[in-house]
Amino acid sequence: MNINPEFQSDSELNAEIAMETCMLAISDTLIEPAMKKGELDETDKELLAMIALTLKGIAQKAKAYEELEGRANEGNHFRN
Repeated sequence: MNINPEFQSDSELNAEIAMETCMLAISDTLIEPAMKKGELDETDKELLAMIALTLKGIAQKAKAYEELEGRANEGNHFRN
């Protein structure tokens, strides 16, 4: 269901771009201000770095799956 009548699907959007956009918003809104205020210690920063790497890995795998599914939907039955 599409509530916004002016919505246009972005065919170039993939899991990696979506994750990058989300991570940037979280960084700009939450992480950077907390760092400027000195609210994050080294342990917090290390944990956030590990989370970022994990999410990037998940996004890469999701994009690979999207590409695999896209090829399958194009009629290339390479998995059979």
